[in-house]
Amino acid sequence: MIIGMDYYGYGFDSQYYDTPLPTAELDEVIIGAGMYDEMYVSVDTTIPDDQTKPSEWNLKTIMDAKFNNSLEAGSIDGSGQTVTTIQCYRREYQTPSSDWQLVAQFDYDDNYNVYTVIDRFIENHKTYEYAVVPLAQKVMGDMLVGKPVYSKFDGMFISDLEHNYSMNIDFQFSDLTYNTNMSKSVPLNGQFPIVTFGNAEYRTGTATFLPLTPQQEFGYTSEINAHDEFINRQNVINFLNNGQAKVMRREDGDIMVVATTNVKTTAKSESLDSISTVTFDFVEIGKMDFNTMTKGGLIASAGKSVYTYDENGDIKWNQERNNDDARKDNSTIQQRIQRYRNSFDEVNVAI
Repeated sequence: MIIGMDYYGYGFDSQYYDTPLPTAELDEVIIGAGMYDEMYVSVDTTIPDDQTKPSEWNLKTIMDAKFNNSLEAGSIDGSGQTVTTIQCYRREYQTPSSDWQLVAQFDYDDNYNVYTVIDRFIENHKTYEYAVVPLAQKVMGDMLVGKPVYSKFDGMFISDLEHNYSMNIDFQFSDLTYNTNMSKSVPLNGQFPIVTFGNAEYRTGTATFLPLTPQQEFGYTSEINAHDEFINRQNVINFLNNGQAKVMRREDGDIMVVATTNVKTTAKSESLDSISTVTFDFVEIGKMDFNTMTKGGLIASAGKSVYTYDENGDIKWNQERNNDDARKDNSTIQQRIQRYRNSFDEVNVAI
């Protein structure tokens, strides 16, 4: 097909395709001899017609080949290898002492082109930057760093990979105990004991809050549905009793990885027993670092989705969403994380 020409001079009606140029059928780009710095292909018709290089990849980008000693043209660089796994890292923005921390890892599936990672384990009022690293077995590709993200939320939350509960209604926090370990021995010929301290340093406490359904908490209804509140409260109790590590985030920026025990419920009052407060004890089990997140099953996976383009170049989303990988058991995730543990250390050294 030659632009501006048609078959046998019969005009537009003689075209075989429904448009003069069958762009929907294009799946290959060939460039001839020359010196090329970058080739950018997009369906975004709002891009100005000038020689300005694109600054970033977006959803309407088809190809961005930079020809930096490779033929790769995607949003990630796998160093010429076939990508098998994708890792997502996080660190505090413009903080020299902050290392890259692995927050998510998942298998690459070429049936999907969008992966969504939810990071619930962040401190309030901090700015983070995230990076994506492709893996080809144990070979790491280039790190792609995104724009800074500012974290801001109100209230107190307790979360794991699957759940996120606010504790803003009738929240009470007991005295926070800072625990250490020590031994004391009294010598027979001494007046004072000898005290030796260990390395233990962790916090314990008790928290109470009133779990409510969104309809009740945000005032969408003026009546209390006792059954719905019971189901919601039971879900909270099951979450607190599931034996998995959890993360408590406070509005002041404090964050703790905890285990929860001794869950109790108390009716709001004798005349209002359809809603009840939940009280639980917690003990801090580690810092928010790679080792604790790995052992506690807090390394996230990703939800998967697919988008294509319509005839106008606008994005069409496939509404079917696949979150199976995000629900794999902790043993499977831990095996995968251990497999790439050396890769994590190498990233910290390289940055």
